[in-house]
Amino acid sequence: MKIYCISIYNENYDFFRKNNLIPVGLGNQNFNSNWLSDKGKINICNKNENFGEYTFHYSLWKNGSLDKEDDNWTGFCTYRRFWIKKGFEIPKKIDDLNSTILKEVPEDWKDFDTILAQPLRLGKQKIMKLFKNNMIYTLKNPKLFFKECTIEDHFNLYHGSYFLNEAIQLLDTNIKKDFKIFLKNYEFNPHNLFICKRHSLIKQYYEDIFKWLFNCEEKFKHFKLDSFRKKRIYGFLAERYLPFWFKKNSKTLDWPYIFFDTNKLR
Repeated sequence: MKIYCISIYNENYDFFRKNNLIPVGLGNQNFNSNWLSDKGKINICNKNENFGEYTFHYSLWKNGSLDKEDDNWTGFCTYRRFWIKKGFEIPKKIDDLNSTILKEVPEDWKDFDTILAQPLRLGKQKIMKLFKNNMIYTLKNPKLFFKECTIEDHFNLYHGSYFLNEAIQLLDTNIKKDFKIFLKNYEFNPHNLFICKRHSLIKQYYEDIFKWLFNCEEKFKHFKLDSFRKKRIYGFLAERYLPFWFKKNSKTLDWPYIFFDTNKLR
């Protein structure tokens, strides 16, 4: 199994390697040559602020790393979110994390094509958060005072109510309807985490997601993306599209992951 671990900090390389992870350094820190990066011969590393980890996905795709099929499952985690073994308790210290991180392909995966992060239930939002994040959208949708958020509601509250709807209009007609239905769900597989059995499937996903994101970028080019929740808008759009796409195009299995900020080990 080949898992790329994406980090924005030039720290904990040995920890990642000890856990069979391939360290990837993104952003402005000075990473040494041991780290992989998004700066391949063909790259969009200058877009990292808006695309997040997808600048590495683009480099991996365009520079031939996925051209040959092999027997390895290939996937992605981050310096704060790791795939873990099923049935293990959430670790409270780093020594426990070493034994909890998933390092081998489980037998459970044999009949599946794609592994997705365990679903996140979005739940009912606190009234103060509703007004703080998007007062206008909240007032237009008073149901949010009483009901759980859908994927669509949650995105509009936290990333602005304009972007998602306009982005949907840029999808192919045959995809648009299904994606709208998906967005009415109350949970989704978050954080752009996935593991695939076949390189060809990952490449197919990249073909579709980057076509959409680049069209979105052209559509939104005159907008001032001045806060974190808007600055990384293309990464956040991809986060909602990823589980929809893989569930539509492959046989998926939900799998546990953990939040553990290794940056705090410094």
